[in-house]
Amino acid sequence: MTWEADHRAFLDRYYRATHRVYDVSRKYFLFGRDGVLDRLLAGDWATLVEIGPGTGRNLARLHRRRPDAALGGLEASDVMRAHAARRCPWARISPGFAEDGDIGAVLGVPPQRILMSYCLSMFVDKDRAIDNARRHLAPGGELWVVDFSDLAARAMRPFLSAFHVEAVPDDLLHRHGATHVEHGPLRYYVVARFPA
Repeated sequence: MTWEADHRAFLDRYYRATHRVYDVSRKYFLFGRDGVLDRLLAGDWATLVEIGPGTGRNLARLHRRRPDAALGGLEASDVMRAHAARRCPWARISPGFAEDGDIGAVLGVPPQRILMSYCLSMFVDKDRAIDNARRHLAPGGELWVVDFSDLAARAMRPFLSAFHVEAVPDDLLHRHGATHVEHGPLRYYVVARFPA
């Protein structure tokens, strides 16, 4: 079994049991997401792909406020992809992994924005995931990341490790060319932006 098949099987087992209550439970510890969505909505773009859109929550929020934008997602879990497709019938949700998926093929054009919201911490190869996303951006585009940082790593280590989640270190973000890195209160989460 390849690592992709093994990881997809893990994701499907986990999300099959939790996808119906995922959004309700996650609002209590996935902080910073809505602030990033607000900042994205203030920008000048017409195409966005979310890596790991999960239930489609973020895409649905973006669509409500920017209905003319072309939105899509690249999702490794079959369970979550089906759920997001039902919730967001106007979006294109394609199967694939962040590390090597053809992000440009999701909308048929390189997206002007790529969003990774609390998913980089779950990727098997974070370096490849960032490089792959930046490579698929349209000229002048941006990759936005929001994810667990130092405090979450210390306070939630047993929980995070049980679900194959690792907090995102600042040095990883800087090493891959982040032009802006900031932290939420007490460094619970990190927000980073990368140019194309």
